[in-house]
Order: sequence, then structure tokens, then C-alpha cells
Amino acid sequence: MNRRLAIFTALGIATSGLFASSASAAADYPDKPVRMIVPYAAGGGVDNIARVVATHLGARLKQPVIIDNRPGANANIGADAVAKAAPDGYTLLMGATFLAFNRATMKVIPYDASQDLVPVARTGKAPFVLVVPASSPFKTVAELVEYMKANPDKASYGAVGAGSPTNLIFPKNTGTNPVQVLYKGGAAAMPDLIAGRLTYMIQTTSEVLPSIASGKLRALAVSGSTRFGHLPAVPTMKEAGVKDLEGTGWWGLFAPAKTPPAVVQRLSDEIQVVMKQADVAAALDKLGIEPAPMPAATFAPFFEAELKSYVEVARQFNLTAE
Repeated sequence: MNRRLAIFTALGIATSGLFASSASAAADYPDKPVRMIVPYAAGGGVDNIARVVATHLGARLKQPVIIDNRPGANANIGADAVAKAAPDGYTLLMGATFLAFNRATMKVIPYDASQDLVPVARTGKAPFVLVVPASSPFKTVAELVEYMKANPDKASYGAVGAGSPTNLIFPKNTGTNPVQVLYKGGAAAMPDLIAGRLTYMIQTTSEVLPSIASGKLRALAVSGSTRFGHLPAVPTMKEAGVKDLEGTGWWGLFAPAKTPPAVVQRLSDEIQVVMKQADVAAALDKLGIEPAPMPAATFAPFFEAELKSYVEVARQFNLTAE
């Protein structure tokens, strides 16, 4: 009995020591710069919101939050780097819907978004916009679809991530078969789209709004169940006759699994403050992004629901990407 008591006492001391060490580390966090990995090229939708968030989060943490662009492999290079990073809160991921659709549609992926990443906080949301070059003759989705059906060998679209359900559902539900041209980021595709080397693109608002405003691109439809405030005259996909595209994009911060809960909570709390700042809301509004903060406790079940939703979409529409 005395021997058991001694063992349990020793275990208790060791465990309490671990908790004390974790709590101490969290109390000192951060004591050096934090790296925020963006798994796309600079200038794209994920990068745009990441830079706004990083600047203001750094001010709250009193340490620089440095953007590290790691594009490639449908955003899996950057996401995998975070999944395999030390779980200490110094390597973060600006994630988005790509985490859900990659997991649902790709056959081989080097990490599990559900197991290897911990949701920290959601930051924003926005619809996707179907755009064509301003020089194109298409004024409606119906005109675009008619052209693609008549010219299947000439139609093409730009995509950031081969497995995006938005990009795969649109051709499937319009009975078209345009050629997909892949880019490492939305910004990289813009010159080709504006010049007319691509027929259309369905992209996040932050990447196309400036070109729509300047008259270089024309918006034909937006995803979501309601019209977009920045483009009130543009119909939703459903209004334009394309079903099953009511979803919208979102962005959120993730950390490696096993990051100390106290560190996750600290980051989550700071993000809630950041996303409610007037200057942050104004900066995101210019990008067509709505601040949509969600703390870790709420973001985690939201993310799991998104993962399941995209699996269902992939199953329903037989969506696969290599």
C-alpha cells in the first residue's frame, strides 16, 4: 500500500510539474516573433486577409507576426509545414475552405486537417465571384454557358486548387467542360484573366473586386444565398440558374495539434479583439471580406462541420482531384 501511494504521489508530482511547465510557457508566450504561414502566393485572398490580421495581432502580442508564403500543391505545402511544426504557438497557419475541400477530394494528402491542426479562431468570410474579362461579350451566366457548350475546345478557367468544389460543381451543373488552368495564387491568374487568355474564373472577393471596380473584369454571379453588398446588381448563382453553389468562403487561424491550450486560448482571445477593431473592419471591407470572428471553442465544431459538409459534397457530386 505504501509503495502504491509512493508511486501515485510521484506520478502526481510529475504531472503537476508538466502542467506547471505548460502554464509557465503560456504565461511567457510569446517571447519571440511568431510566423504565420500563408499556403498561397502573395497578393491572393488568403494572403490579403493574413497581412491585415498579422499586423494587428502582432500589436496585441507585442511581437512581430511575420508572413511566410509557402505556395504549391493546392496549398498543402504550407498547411503540411504547420501540421509538422513544433506545437509551441510560434508557427501558425492562415487557413481557409481549402482545408476542407482538399481533405474531401484529394486522394493523397500529407496531413490530416482534422487531426494535425487545431482551430484557433475564425477571422472572416466572403462569397466567391464568377468573373469574366471586361473585353468578353458575356453579360450573363447564360451567355457564358451557351458559349462554352458551343466551343468546348476554347473555354478555360483559372483555378487555385484543383479540388475546389466551387470550380468543379459549376461545370458539372452547367453541363460544360472547360479546361482548368492551375495557378499558385489568385493574383498570379489575374493578368491572364484580364487579358482574355482565360474565359472565366470563380474567385474570392478580395482578389477580384479591385479589377471589377476599375473596369477590367465583369462580375456575372456570386455564391451564397443572398446578394453581395459590394455588388448588389450581381445575381446569386441560384438566381442565375446554377444550383448547389450557396456556400461562401471563410478564413481562420490554425496551430499544430498539441499546441498548449493556454496558448491557443491566448491567440483566440486576441483575434476576437483584433477582428472587432474599426480599422481592421475598414481594411477588410475594401477587400470585400466581412469580419466574422469565432473563438476556438466555437470555431472547432464549425470546422468539423465544414469537413463533414465537403465530404458529403464530394460524395454527392463524385468530386475528385489528383
